[in-house]
Amino acid sequence: MEPNRKILIISYYWPPSGGVGVQRWMNFALQLKERGWEPIVLTPENPQFEIKDEKLLERVKDIQTIRLPIWEPFNLFHKLTGNKERKNVQQGLVLEKSEKGLKDKLMVWIRGNLLVPDPRTFWVRPAAKKAIEVIKEQGIGTIITTGPPHSIHLIGRKTKRATGVKWLADFRDPWSKWDVLKKLNTSTYVLSIHKRLEKSVLSESTIATTVSKRLASAFGGIDILHNGITVNNESNVEPNESHFTIGYFGMLNEMRNPRQLWHLLDQMCRESQVFANKLKIRIGGIVSESIKSEINELNELKDKVQFLGYLPHEGIQDEYRRCNVLLLLLNKSDNSEWILPVKFFEYLAAHRLILGLGERKSDLGDLMNDKDVGEILAYSEISSIRGFIEDIFENDRLPTREDSEILLDQFSHKHLVEKLEKLLLK
Repeated sequence: MEPNRKILIISYYWPPSGGVGVQRWMNFALQLKERGWEPIVLTPENPQFEIKDEKLLERVKDIQTIRLPIWEPFNLFHKLTGNKERKNVQQGLVLEKSEKGLKDKLMVWIRGNLLVPDPRTFWVRPAAKKAIEVIKEQGIGTIITTGPPHSIHLIGRKTKRATGVKWLADFRDPWSKWDVLKKLNTSTYVLSIHKRLEKSVLSESTIATTVSKRLASAFGGIDILHNGITVNNESNVEPNESHFTIGYFGMLNEMRNPRQLWHLLDQMCRESQVFANKLKIRIGGIVSESIKSEINELNELKDKVQFLGYLPHEGIQDEYRRCNVLLLLLNKSDNSEWILPVKFFEYLAAHRLILGLGERKSDLGDLMNDKDVGEILAYSEISSIRGFIEDIFENDRLPTREDSEILLDQFSHKHLVEKLEKLLLK
């Protein structure tokens, strides 16, 4: 009997959403469609994400997308905080403040203790109702939910209970062990609710997947479906020979701030005019204002840093390849040992050496330590970081292409979708 190849993917992040959150299931949906599946996507009509990439809409134009209105409480937060520019609270702008006023503290408490599991919880009921309707109308046999936000999994739970369809719950990040919950002053009681909800999703879903070996273990031994990469076309851009460029691309907040690195680079510029004349630092993505201020206080470094803002995904490989070193920053928390970020695979495709800062004993460390693609070091290993940078600066070194290609093949979306397909056909 021919299996039912209609699947409903429920995701908060979908084009025109930009950034990392959209890449995983956009690419899996495209690969599944190529293999004869019929993915249908249910996503918010008016989500509040700051990063948009309209060009991604062209990639998914042939995938049926159902957009349902969502109400989010951030509008109230904007009014409370006088944030007339409507910069998104979800990017952690309030958490970044070293001194929080009463309104800030109230907002953090509300976010950590009343909006459970997250601010998208108000979409659960209408989205589940719509999902059930679509399943019945289109004869869908499988649903996929992807979080964070983990409230999306509660939509899956309600839908599974009502229809009995096969349900794959995909965790891109931790839930009850998410490092930010402590910063949100989440109470012990509310944390117990997170744990209970997480446990129910894990037990009621037909299949549960996550992105790395250690995170799979933290969830109690679920299936691993790694993040991956689709290499569309290799860029021919090369670094400017008159510059030595270090690049970082992604969110840069206090949990990832490489403070010792900034001071090290400032010191290296003071010690060597040759290094100072060549050094350029390019930072793309959302950057905390406190970090910008900190860099601007370093006299030798401040004029060498260029903040590029958000960069569309199309053409991002050109930006990576302009660099001599690509900086990969993991959160300064226990979560860092579990995370195998999409950015790592994008960097690999650029064929530039990667300087990872985080936990050596981690899923990322397991990959990097076995291949000549760069190094992962602790934020505090200043002498080793300096040695790594000086080696590349003096020898103009590149990663071993064979090692890069092995990893790119192993973690290509075309390869990973084969495992996904086997899970869906169980």
